Parts: sequence; structure tokens; C-alpha cells
Amino acid sequence: MKTVLKAIFIGVISFFVCLIGNLLLGAAVGAMIPGGDEFLNSYFHPLYTAITLLISLVISCTYLIVQKINLLLAKIEDTKLPD
Repeated sequence: MKTVLKAIFIGVISFFVCLIGNLLLGAAVGAMIPGGDEFLNSYFHPLYTAITLLISLVISCTYLIVQKINLLLAKIEDTKLPD
């Protein structure tokens, strides 16, 4: 599988995992807050989605950067002159 496709796949999966986790955890934490109800907590769902999108972008970009660094290190080791 190509590196870019793998990064997109990782990003999409991490988006859904974090989104479901944020919605479940956010709903549980929002229910514990005194005075919090479902109507007030519904305003936070777009924020949860935005945070989840940022998390998945960070994960995908980190994966791509690590792959590029590993590729560069492999090229450097191949072109090293023997001692």
C-alpha cells in the first residue's frame, strides 16, 4: 500500500475513533456538570468534531513525516562510504 493512501486510511480511522470517543466521553462529562443538559451540551458537538479533525490531521501528518525521515535515513546509510 502506498504511503499516502496508508496515511489517509490512518487519518480516517483515527477521526472516527476519536469522534466516537469524544462524543461518548464528552456526553458523560457534560452530564456530570451541574446545570448541564443535552441542549447546552449540543453546542459542544461541533467543537468535538473540530478537535477530532485536528487530531486526525496531526496523526496523518506525523505518519507521513516519520516515513519520509526513515526514507532519508535509509538513503543516507546506502550512500555512506565504508570506513
